[in-house]
Amino acid sequence: MNSTDFESRVAQYVDQRKLTVDSCAGAGTQGTGLGCNYLSQTNSIEHQVAVKFHEREVAYDREVSIYLRLRDLEIVEVSGHMVPQLVHYDDELLAIEMTIVSPPFCLDFGGAYLDRPPDYSPEVWADWEAEKSDLFEDNWNAVEEILSDFRLLGIYIADVNPGNIRF
Repeated sequence: MNSTDFESRVAQYVDQRKLTVDSCAGAGTQGTGLGCNYLSQTNSIEHQVAVKFHEREVAYDREVSIYLRLRDLEIVEVSGHMVPQLVHYDDELLAIEMTIVSPPFCLDFGGAYLDRPPDYSPEVWADWEAEKSDLFEDNWNAVEEILSDFRLLGIYIADVNPGNIRF
């Protein structure tokens, strides 16, 4: 996505939703997250949200479907880890607005799949598990429990890292 397109989508979204951009919450392979504020009539911060702007429609569609499933099932936490709540989404602007959570949390479902795992070979799965186990060290067993609980909801998370699952 070029910066002009991104800036235009951000400007349109924050104008429609009456938000102000506070910070960049992070940029990844799927898109860019911004910290935004709703302001009261006295210009004091009423509450904060995160808005993720996706670069590709396929990743946006996947992530929105995950948040809709979580909303429909009224899931606010998984294995003691908070999950952001869907506030609003815009299919045209590829934007997902959600609550901000503090650790312990699970977030960023851009690399997740609904109702089916990614089509990885057994060798790729073995390499994936070894890499993730090394990343999480002593917390790997807890991460496996979290992933199992998400699978019971029909959510298969592939993008597993300490930034997305924090203790």
